Amino acid sequence: MNQNIKKLIPGLLLGILVALISFYSAKFFNNLIGYKSLISSILLAIILGILIKTFFGVKNIFNDGLDFNVKKVLRIGIVILGIRLSISEIFSLGITGLPIILFCIISGLLTGYFLTKLLRLPSKLGVLIAVGTSICGASAIVATAPGINAKKEEIAYAITVITIFGLIAMIFYPFLANILEFTEKNAGLFLGTSIHETAQVTGAGFIYDETFGTENVGKNAITVKLVRNLSMVFVIPLMTILYKQSSSKNDQLINLKDLSKLVPMFILGFFLMSIIRTLGDLSFDSTSFINEENWKWITDQLTSISKFLLIIAMGSVGMTTDLNSLKNLGLKPFLVGILVATIVGLSSLLCITLFM
Repeated sequence: MNQNIKKLIPGLLLGILVALISFYSAKFFNNLIGYKSLISSILLAIILGILIKTFFGVKNIFNDGLDFNVKKVLRIGIVILGIRLSISEIFSLGITGLPIILFCIISGLLTGYFLTKLLRLPSKLGVLIAVGTSICGASAIVATAPGINAKKEEIAYAITVITIFGLIAMIFYPFLANILEFTEKNAGLFLGTSIHETAQVTGAGFIYDETFGTENVGKNAITVKLVRNLSMVFVIPLMTILYKQSSSKNDQLINLKDLSKLVPMFILGFFLMSIIRTLGDLSFDSTSFINEENWKWITDQLTSISKFLLIIAMGSVGMTTDLNSLKNLGLKPFLVGILVATIVGLSSLLCITLFM
């Protein structure tokens, strides 16, 4: 056991080092340009990891630890991330926001499916791009990957694709929402349902508030995004089932025993953490052992820990990515990515314009 732990240490330390560099670099540049979340530390970690792998190489001594970061550290980060979402927040924007979220997810998944078939894209890669664009970017991609046995190169390519278009949306969508004269609630709904990554949604919300003098768009957008993230509990097992069923050589349905194995336990952990957040938020009174200020400190610290764990994992994904293998995948995934992202954005605009 001790020997196995020792094998993990070099890669784990390398992942932490890359995460620290990415975190403080993003913080420096964001402070320099005046926006708190414009540059994603997760994106920087992926890019830095890929550059290290491409120009310096990664020795075998780091492989076990980097694989541990990708498979285990990421899952722990996702579970802890659930502390950001209380069940009460789901209703803060009203039940009317849920149909928009569902419509955007369904339209993105269906578009990804048909484009994958039309362009004859590798089915695993198509599933990853569709899920990442429709739900929550890198977290959804890596959460889906084990169930469909996706390769590391496919995971990295899918993350790269959705990150590029997510960054474009993060920069331009706040101005589009303002041009369309959305209310703060509708602007938050639009940004939260149409942009992929949580960090990008956060950046877009702050850009809107700081540029146009509003106060609640960022909060509304983040709340919607976290509700959207929660759909991983249902969508990822469903996509895994559909993929396995479509790729099966027989017509037998997946039995209940197989179905239970497809439910990612760390996604259930995410949901459990959101329940804990809810119970914690409702427990304050004069006799509470933990007061509201202490509880906020705890949830803030857990949120910071979860984000840093995600940065470690994404940097490790970059350092285990072979660009030569990415080149062999071609440009079709980028076409799928931009079309799915466009459909998700248009779906959100359509719902908000017609029904809000």
